[in-house]
Amino acid sequence: MKPSKFYLFLGLLFIHAMVHSSGEIVSDTNRLEISPLFFGPPTHEYPAFKEEMTEKELARILDNMQEDGINMVLFLGGWGEKVYYPSEILKEPSETDWYAIAFEMASQRNMKVVLPGVYYTYNEQFLGDTWDPQLDLEVNKKVYTELNQRYGHHPNFWGWYIPHETGDRTHRGDIMVIIEELPRFLKELTPDKKVAYAPWFPTRITLGEAEALTPEETAAEWDIMLSMIDGIDVYLFQDSTAPLDEVTDYYAAIKPVFEKHGAKLWATIELFIRYQDRPGIDLFQSVSPELLFQKMGNVSPFVEKFAIYEYQSHLDPDSKIPGAKELHAAYREWLDKTR
Repeated sequence: MKPSKFYLFLGLLFIHAMVHSSGEIVSDTNRLEISPLFFGPPTHEYPAFKEEMTEKELARILDNMQEDGINMVLFLGGWGEKVYYPSEILKEPSETDWYAIAFEMASQRNMKVVLPGVYYTYNEQFLGDTWDPQLDLEVNKKVYTELNQRYGHHPNFWGWYIPHETGDRTHRGDIMVIIEELPRFLKELTPDKKVAYAPWFPTRITLGEAEALTPEETAAEWDIMLSMIDGIDVYLFQDSTAPLDEVTDYYAAIKPVFEKHGAKLWATIELFIRYQDRPGIDLFQSVSPELLFQKMGNVSPFVEKFAIYEYQSHLDPDSKIPGAKELHAAYREWLDKTR
């Protein structure tokens, strides 16, 4: 049996094992449920966006998402002063209120919506500069307040997303300024709404061998961090920020820590290629179906739900990214058999 066929066989075995004889799915983690919805590129190099969003295109994307079982969307796109709603705070707002349009379209399709803050100066570190956590904090408090005033009344508004990712307390600057203060602020602003956050694992493929933390060290680090953080309900760890042959060790190590602190642990299944021998990613290639099923199987025992990063580039059947159509076809074939 060829290796690719073997991994697909293992993936299908995993899926079959988690289904009752009646065909009912045992766990929500059997399917992909949550994805960002982009109105424009989230970073300067992102591949999926060559033209401006239109209402027709937005409806098409949401229809495809609905057919593929995505029931929650996170609005993203833009950084710095750029956002895709008519903000009175930021200097490059969209004239079109894409958030209002997408809220209505999502409601029609029974989808929940998550609203993000902004990468205000945060992305500057990826361009060789530094970022200002205190400035990001101040701007985001204003942005979240504005978002709540504009969209907080929608019945399908699930809650908030804090986009300033970290793997520990020391990398990417003084990140604790953000994740200690913003969750508390959001809980005061909207006590009934959830707050989500998507950390990465500090491993050899994110930090290099010299600075990587072991699974046990990662768990100890998050035990300290969670004692400092109040207000984040859901943590969506990015699965491929740990090596493929080590990721189960990382999730197994952190799971009891998050249970101890009463925080939910979800997984973000990355649908692009992340190099296994060094830090780096390939945003222009979707993972194979075999790898998707393997990745789902690796983390399923430890998490409640699966998010993906992300649908428009890597799972939309109309995407032009290499591998996306094949990935979608295989996933839909499996999904149709399990619904």
